[in-house]
Order: sequence, then C-alpha cells, then structure tokens
Amino acid sequence: MAKELFYTAVDIGSNKVASVVARVGTEGELKVLGTGLAPSQGVQKGRIESIEEASDAVRSSLEEAQRYIARGLIAGVYAVVSGTHTSCINTKDVIKDVGDLGSITPQQIHRLIQSSYPSVDDTKEVLHVIPIGYEVDGLPGVRNPTGLHANEVQVESHVVMGDAITLKNTVKAVEANKVAVKSLVLHSLASAEATLTADERELGAVLVDIGSGTSDLAIFRYGNPWYSAVIPVGGSQLTRDLAVAARIPYHLAEEIKVKWGHVLPDLVRADEEVVVPGYQGQPRRVVLRRALCEPLHLRMLEVIKLIMLRVTQAGLRQLPTGGLILTGGAAEIAGLKELVEKTLGGPVRIAYPSGIAGLPSQLRKPAFSAAVGALLWGIKHQGESRRYQTASRTLWGYKSLVKRFARAKEGVSQ
Repeated sequence: MAKELFYTAVDIGSNKVASVVARVGTEGELKVLGTGLAPSQGVQKGRIESIEEASDAVRSSLEEAQRYIARGLIAGVYAVVSGTHTSCINTKDVIKDVGDLGSITPQQIHRLIQSSYPSVDDTKEVLHVIPIGYEVDGLPGVRNPTGLHANEVQVESHVVMGDAITLKNTVKAVEANKVAVKSLVLHSLASAEATLTADERELGAVLVDIGSGTSDLAIFRYGNPWYSAVIPVGGSQLTRDLAVAARIPYHLAEEIKVKWGHVLPDLVRADEEVVVPGYQGQPRRVVLRRALCEPLHLRMLEVIKLIMLRVTQAGLRQLPTGGLILTGGAAEIAGLKELVEKTLGGPVRIAYPSGIAGLPSQLRKPAFSAAVGALLWGIKHQGESRRYQTASRTLWGYKSLVKRFARAKEGVSQ
C-alpha cells in the first residue's frame, strides 16, 4: 500500500515556531492531523540569526506535529517567511497580435505571467508573481481572458521579492531536518488565505498580522493582493515598553501583558490594581492597572499610525470599504478593536482561521492564521513551479483536488 501524502506548513516566528500537518479528504475537506508548537530560537524579526538554534526549534515543532501520521509521507513543507527584507512591486506585461492565433489559450496566459517576473540581481529572490487583473484590447477589469478573442492582452501582477541570503537561510533551517521546502509563502498572504472573506477581498481590505517581531501587511483590491509590506514593530515591542516602564524583567512583563494588558486604558476601571511580583530580592508592588496599560496604549497607537502610513504609501487616501482585518498573536490583546475604531473609524475585526470544517480549537486563534493559511496556499498552488520544489514531487491530480477543496470550503462558509 502506498504511503499517504500530507501537507505540512511551518511558521518560523520571532516568538514561536508553529507546524501544522494535514491531508485533504475524498470530498475536498481539509483534515488537520497534528500541530506542533516550540519556542523560537535564533530568529529576529523574520531573519535567521542562528541556523543551529532555528533548526532545533523547527525540529521540535515538526516532531510534535507529526506524531499522529505514523508512516505517512510529508510531501514537502510550505514555510512562512517575513521580515523587512521583503518588498513588492506591481508590473505590467503585454501580448500583442493574439488574434493571429485564434482565442487566448491558457499557455499564452501562463507565458504572459512568467514574463512579468522582474529582472533582479543575485541579492534578490522572487517569491511570488500574482496576477491582479487583465486588460483585453483596452478593456480593463477582465478576470480571466482565457478563451476570448483579442488582439492584445495586458496583465498587471503583484510581485513579492526577498533578500536571497535570508530566504536561503530559512530554507536551510527547515531542510536541516530532512524535509524539503516545497515553497516559501509571504506571511501576510498566508494569513489572508485563512482569514479574509470573499467579500473583503472584493471590496478591498487591509490585512495586518501583528506578530511578535513584525507586523505584516497586505492590501487587497478586486479579489487579489495589490500591495504588501512589513512593519518592524510587533508584540515584543509592547512587552519591552512595559518592562522598562514597570522596571521588571521581560518575562514578567510578558505575563502581565497577556493577563492584564489593555491598549485602551480608558476602558479599565480607575481603581483596579495589579500585583507586580518581586524579583531578585525586590518586594512585590501594587500598581494601578491603568498605569501599566499606558505604555501599551502609546506603542499600539504608533503601530496604527505606521499601518496608515503604509496604506498612504500604497496610494490610498483611506481604508478600503472592506476595512481593517487584524490577526496574529498580538492582535488578541484587550481593547485593540476598540482603539482602532476610535482612531481610524471604519470596519475593524480581529480575525482567526475560519471556514474550514473540523479545524481543531487550538488553531482557531489569531496566532495560527499564517500557519493554517500556508496549508491552504499550498493546496491552492500545488501545481505551480517553484524554485524550492523537489524534482520528485508527486502531483497526484492536484487540479481536481483543489477544485474539490474549494467547493468544500465554500460549502462550510455559507
């Protein structure tokens, strides 16, 4: 009997390494079989600083996630990448005199998209080239020109690039554990797969995954990613601010932030008190909770301003109609939704992986959006050629598999 194939996603963050193993059922449903979580080591704001430490963290996470698959075969790993070394541009390319060959073929569209790859030097690596939309004989907004008769077809694509050395180090940290990296997935795009609704994609929305070391942003318009960026501030910065303000070690500040933290102090009772544990011979203290929350409030205001700065840099004057969708571990802090609504207005929601039948409760948290989304990305893009795919990969009917999975997901979402 042939071994069963499994999809595996690994999210290497600054605070944790999360792994998820799943398979696709006969009806197209995603079945999560195992999850693994390990403290992150050797990683800072998306960059691998120690291959050995990062590899050990990935190994611990993968071993925990793979306990339940027995002799199953891991069909490559989809690894999430982040960091300020990533960048994006939107490109355009054209096919002319299409009419001489009859209707537009899928092969022509494929070649057109491939021609959208920008010229980059050896220091850069192209991660994604994603079609945004097509223009056929001057008519914009065409979703799929395949089969149409036309003289000229233009495609606009969203291109994501990263530092080549940083990406190679990420691949090396994973493959040191004797598993192949099938594809690298940008953090914000992975999170979007697990959290954004079809309406939000169509109306236009800003997705921000606030992690420990960075906040990863993607703007969607007309159903597709249009802009992406990474803000070098995350939840760990809030913890450091609290540690400095309260004069306590980082680990104590993290515990207090998780338990008592609130980014809108006005919603905290004025007389509510918190006991700050003593350390290194210092006595414990009783302080007002509002006082502890003030540095969290100020830092999160900065994050919101940086988000809007990126939105402005993308060419938008305000948030799109679909609003702001926040996910990631730091998005769970109390008062965030209310603070953003008060500051920016417009629709805001805290998002977590959804629309997937049988998703374990431990994964229905904002912190796991990227890991779950990387699985969905892997299934959707199974047939695409990627530099990090192994030559021996098995494409077992991927097109019909993706269609079955999409139908199953739509059925759950309705």
